[in-house]
Amino acid sequence: MTATANMASPKIDRTEPRVGLEGVRVLEVAGGVGVAYAAKLFADLGADVVRLEPAGDAAAGDVTDDGSGDRAPIVDVVRRRPHGVHRWLNTNKRSIVGRVEEFSATADIVLHDLGPARAAAAGLEFDRLMADNATLVVCAITPFGPSGPYADFAAEEITVIHGSSWGFLSPSAATRVDLPPLKAPGHHATINAATTAATVALAAFDAAQRTGIGSSVDFSVFAAAAKMTETAPVSASYLGVDASRLGVKMVVPWNIYRCRDGLVQFICPEEWQWQAFVKLIGCPDWATLEAFASGAARQANSDLVDVYVGEWMAQQTVDDLCRAAHAARICITPMNTLAKLDADPHFRERGFFAQTPDGLRLPGPGFRIDRQWWALRRSAPNKGQHAGEGWRARSNGEGPGRRPAPVDPDATSRQARPLDGVRVCDFTWIWAGPYCTQTLAHLGADVIKLESVDRLCMFRRLPYSPTGVPLDHDTAGVFHLYNSDKRSVGIDLGQSSSRQIVERLVAVSDVVVDNFGVGTMARLGFGPDDLRRINPNVIVASLSGYGQTGPAASYMAYGPAGGAISGLYAANGYEGGMPAETGISIGDPGTGIAAAWAVMAALTARRRNGEVATVDVAMVEAVAATIGELWMEWQVTGRLPGPRGNHDPIWSPHNCYPAAGRDHWVTIACPTEWSWRRLCEVVDPALDGDPRFASAADRKRHEPALDELIGAWTARRDRWEVTRLLQGVGGAAFPSLSPLELWGGDRQLAAIGMIEQPDHGAVGRRTVPGVPWRLSNGANGLQRPAPLLGQHSREVLADVLGYSDEEIQQFLDAGVITEPAPA
Repeated sequence: MTATANMASPKIDRTEPRVGLEGVRVLEVAGGVGVAYAAKLFADLGADVVRLEPAGDAAAGDVTDDGSGDRAPIVDVVRRRPHGVHRWLNTNKRSIVGRVEEFSATADIVLHDLGPARAAAAGLEFDRLMADNATLVVCAITPFGPSGPYADFAAEEITVIHGSSWGFLSPSAATRVDLPPLKAPGHHATINAATTAATVALAAFDAAQRTGIGSSVDFSVFAAAAKMTETAPVSASYLGVDASRLGVKMVVPWNIYRCRDGLVQFICPEEWQWQAFVKLIGCPDWATLEAFASGAARQANSDLVDVYVGEWMAQQTVDDLCRAAHAARICITPMNTLAKLDADPHFRERGFFAQTPDGLRLPGPGFRIDRQWWALRRSAPNKGQHAGEGWRARSNGEGPGRRPAPVDPDATSRQARPLDGVRVCDFTWIWAGPYCTQTLAHLGADVIKLESVDRLCMFRRLPYSPTGVPLDHDTAGVFHLYNSDKRSVGIDLGQSSSRQIVERLVAVSDVVVDNFGVGTMARLGFGPDDLRRINPNVIVASLSGYGQTGPAASYMAYGPAGGAISGLYAANGYEGGMPAETGISIGDPGTGIAAAWAVMAALTARRRNGEVATVDVAMVEAVAATIGELWMEWQVTGRLPGPRGNHDPIWSPHNCYPAAGRDHWVTIACPTEWSWRRLCEVVDPALDGDPRFASAADRKRHEPALDELIGAWTARRDRWEVTRLLQGVGGAAFPSLSPLELWGGDRQLAAIGMIEQPDHGAVGRRTVPGVPWRLSNGANGLQRPAPLLGQHSREVLADVLGYSDEEIQQFLDAGVITEPAPA
């Protein structure tokens, strides 16, 4: 296909003029935090979201698993969370007490978090709903997925996050094996996973509108969380090494340090940054010691590095230090509390915080779109506030009973994925940007990655080649984790003749994504205005540490900066102890997740109303957008949340307890009286009659004593025995698993297709994470391994851009493009 043939504008449906997602009908079946946040994403961009709430504490229709009460009732967790968390999660929604069938026949998307048995009992079986609505998308955001040994396990955030190994890896660089691994505060991990689920649901909706065929989406939070655990999966599968929260980090210095007036987070991954830091602090004699001569030397002497760096940091003030560091391109970031976040001049100038009509100040979105789509138009509703209402009429005057989209014959004859036909020009590198484009690639987009041998992605340089395989840019395993399903073009952007290649690619692309430093794309001649001159319909998405505008826009940022500046790290750690970093640098995948959602919203809006958007994703905002539970606690109580270990603000027991064996742990959570009574049956029936534990408030007040009793019981048992006993009566319990346990063949990951072994050209078949969702209408799983550098240069230039063989050979001879050497 020639470039000219591909340059036609995308087909736009202009029959229903809308703003953003206005006119999209989303039914949220009230349940947990994840499904509520996914629905909020839709509502805040203008979709008509009906929150279907139960008459009592059970789900729609007062359903339990088997109707007998032997299993836990399905409750609206969101309205039970403390500090009015529902006022954050339910903005822009309407609340109706009713049943699924009253709304599903004329809905576009149904979101729920019920496992297979409960979904069927609540009337959410996909085939039944599809019989009345052929274009419906039903997205189940469940803890473990639709099948496998854990599919119907009871679970809370602590269960899933520890099970995914995310918890096992936190806090990073821990020194005490006797202290349990930690989950991050709030429902932080679930919210990130739910954002990905919303992206998939929106992509499936967009495909249904084009093809006339709906789809079910089975999304596993457990699998999504496991996928974003940094380098841990490849450590396990390529090296046979079990990553842990214990020990020294791969980069030194990388730590939280105390200054005269507060804390800062410092990470120094590049040698030139270490040299810049040494210069900043006045080139002290200790910096010339052999112990600091290289990255490997500093890692081997991390304690000594921390002593010297810590002594110097202790004499500085936070603001002066951070300004000087960023001027020198060194990533030192203030450890904000929520109060400091609220007062941060960068967030204020960018207008990050927003206010609901009833006056509540809330974190804004994790992305910016240069259209008036996102707004807090409505405050969160009271339960049942919109009784008697149905779906709003669509903007073209049509109400319920609209005609479905015509069926596309081609779509029924092949296993299409939602974004088949969408092309992404990918300028990204390292983690945040590739995580965004990988999500789009998993959804079917043709992601064409532009890479240079002279400016290698850091992930192509990290020492994670399989044991016995020499390290080079094609064998570095971390790159393989986050670049599957993409194509690679090797190109030297420093040569003037490369410009015509990029321009041809942009001309036939739907999206251009980059995560370079602010201003880099403009200096290359590919800023948003330049790209739009080439292709007026292209969506432009830029990911950066602090965003494209604002006083800190030029500041250096790596993933840990997001957790530090957002207030997340200030509330993470052991109860009564120092703030601590989470086990993974959530700023990176969190930014990519927020960007993928924004890009998908922009693609949908472009098709529906012709608007072409520019997306600006700041890592610090992407993380801050997820800390609403902590924010509401501060707003309501006036107290800044501090480290509380694995404990919950109201639920008890809620902890990670010791089990038999070294560094073996098991999580237990009791969010209801029902679950508490079931735990007592298994652990000790006398607990149910103990006046110290008579109510939820009593259990919280006597939590240390309760933890001691439960911990003594678990410590004598294997963690899987504890899990079987408590899950057998419907209790939320699960081990804190290590990465090697997961990627070495976990039965649940295997059952839902997350353990993949694509045939990679440089390392053969090695285990890498798959795709954490399954579509009923579409190809599932990985379609191709991560590419060799330049593996697809020739085919992209010929088949996509229309170059002749002679022209391609000239580019190769001149070094403008590269491809792998013949095997």
